[in-house]
This record gives sequence, structure tokens and C-alpha cells, in this order.
Amino acid sequence: MIGQQQLSNRIQQLIENGTFPRFSIFVGPKGSGKKTFIREVVIKNVTDGLYEECGIKVDDVRNLIADAYKIHSTAVYFIPDADNMSNAAKNALLKVTEEPPNNAYFIMTLEDENNTLETIRSRGTVFHMDRYTPDEILQFAEKNNGTHYVPEIKDIITDICDTPGDVITLYNSGMKEFYDYVQLVVDNIAEVSIANAFKIPSKVSLKDDADGYDLKLFWKAFMRICFNRLYENGPTAYAYCIQTTSKYLQQLKVKGINRQMLMDNWIIEVRQIWER
Repeated sequence: MIGQQQLSNRIQQLIENGTFPRFSIFVGPKGSGKKTFIREVVIKNVTDGLYEECGIKVDDVRNLIADAYKIHSTAVYFIPDADNMSNAAKNALLKVTEEPPNNAYFIMTLEDENNTLETIRSRGTVFHMDRYTPDEILQFAEKNNGTHYVPEIKDIITDICDTPGDVITLYNSGMKEFYDYVQLVVDNIAEVSIANAFKIPSKVSLKDDADGYDLKLFWKAFMRICFNRLYENGPTAYAYCIQTTSKYLQQLKVKGINRQMLMDNWIIEVRQIWER
């Protein structure tokens, strides 16, 4: 696994000391490799491979609990993507994490640790995924895609992508086509009519299950292009575009945020910058 060396060392030390927690919570952004890390680093060392991947519905949690009290060998119960777990499921999990069965380890993953109950967090040990360095991002990109990139493309990858998941998304989007499209948006968002401005990002996915370019990567590419233009002695409006887009990137992290509303408001603000 590429990256996560500090976290891996910490986990290995806990396992070697026999102090790995019975209930742990791994936190990191989407695409940061939480599931891969848990399977490759945690589960293989905590148990001989006996683990069950569980759902987040209340019945899933109740079945997990029933199984955990029956099993006699060491087992790991893994609950990925628990951000959307219902309150009923959280309360059911709360009971078993207070006093876990002797042979059971419970692990859950979250994109944001605030997306679960404070009482659940207090009973578990929270581990945060390490941030990936630009070198690690590039190493993953070249290994995963089986190619060595020219310097210009390397810079785009490391500037836009924060996680291995971002790299995969960018690659699947068609890297050059994606970047060319964002440059087209930068060039035209303030030049066309307001009606046409709202059509510019039509290729951007505003729903998780929709086709189109990833909104986070779209905005990060937009910021990168604006920065390059500013660096080349472009108008200071590019600096305000970067500041505004950064604000919307932060709002994008809010659970359940209306992406269509974000996109519409972003278009209006960016156009207002150029009208000053």
C-alpha cells in the first residue's frame, strides 16, 4: 500500500503490544484508502483472516451483534461507510461497543467523525488517515495506471488530487479532456450570458450516482488554472476566483449539501467578480 506509513507504524505497534482497541474508528476523506488499509494492515494482523463486512442498517448491526456473541475464534466486524448509519443502528452499535464480546473486534470507517454519536466516538479509538504527499499521489497514479507522465501532467495530478480515489476518478474522466473542459469554463464563464453560464458546467456531476466530472476535482482544477493565470500577471480577479472557489470547496464537505444550489451560487459569485 502506498502512503499511510505513520498510521501503519502506529497500528503495528499496538498489535505487537497486544493493545489494539476492541472498537476503532478510521476517519478520512472519500478515496483515502480506508477500506484497503483496514483489510491489508489491520485485519490481516489482528486475526487470521476471519472477518465480516457489515451493512449500516439497524438489522445489519443487530445480526452483527448476535454473531459476535456466538463466535469462539477471534473475528473482526468491519462496518465501512458508516456516515449514513441511522440513529437506530448507531444506538444498537452503542450497546455492543460498551462491552465487546471477548473474541470480537469492531471497526468502522467515517469520512467525518462528526457523522456519528459522540458516545460512540468516546467508546472507540479514532485513527485519522495520513495526508498523502504529492510524491505518494504521483507514485500511486503511475503504478495504478501503468504509465509515466510528462512533467505537465504530473503537476496537474499532484495539484488536483488529494487521495488515491481522486487519481482514479481523474483518470476515468479522461485527464486531458477534463482539464481542457475546465479551461474552457475559466475562459467563458464571465463572457457568456447568464443563461448560458448556467449551462457551462453541464458535464459536472451534481449527484453521487450521476455521470459527469467530479465537482471537487472540477473546482480544484478551476483554482489551479486561475492560479497559473494570476502567476502569469493576469488580472487580480483570478485571485478572488480562487478565494471564492475555495469557500465553496469547504461547503462541499457538509453532509447532505445541495450541490446544484452550490454550483448556481458559485457561478453567480464568479461572474460578479469579473463585473467589478
